[in-house]
Amino acid sequence: METDPEIVARLAREREDENWRFRTFLKMAPLRVSARADRLAEAFGREAEARMDCTTCGACCRDNCVPVIPDEQARLAERLGMTVEAFRQTYVTKDDDGEPAIDATPCPFLEGNRCSVYEDRPEPCRGYPYVGGNLVSRMVGIIERAGTCPIVFDMLERVKDAIGFTRIMPR
Repeated sequence: METDPEIVARLAREREDENWRFRTFLKMAPLRVSARADRLAEAFGREAEARMDCTTCGACCRDNCVPVIPDEQARLAERLGMTVEAFRQTYVTKDDDGEPAIDATPCPFLEGNRCSVYEDRPEPCRGYPYVGGNLVSRMVGIIERAGTCPIVFDMLERVKDAIGFTRIMPR
């Protein structure tokens, strides 16, 4: 498993066209194939999570816009000893959909490769990198995250191999 975020980013860029073809392949595949891909993605993702020490990477905290709901804003403001309004003025912006978010480029709470508000981090950070669920409906996000997260990159590459896509559509 490749864990260097710079190498992962380069490999993901090199395989981006292939990943988009894989998305199309899965959308056109019989339900049994996409269901198998879902099971494999979760299993491979969990295995990659177990092998990855995220504190050696932190790439996700350097390149994401994290949605943050009002309850999370209040919790983070309290942790930081700020009013909610001061927190919003200092840290909250709008994401592409106009929703409140923390622009993590890099995250203002990242210290080295560690989260300084880890116990109170927003739900999107808690669930990252989201390896379970319906692969086909999440492929756009997966392709985007494959260039940031070694776990997602590894999971995607292993699913393509296990499904046989890389034999059907060689690199």
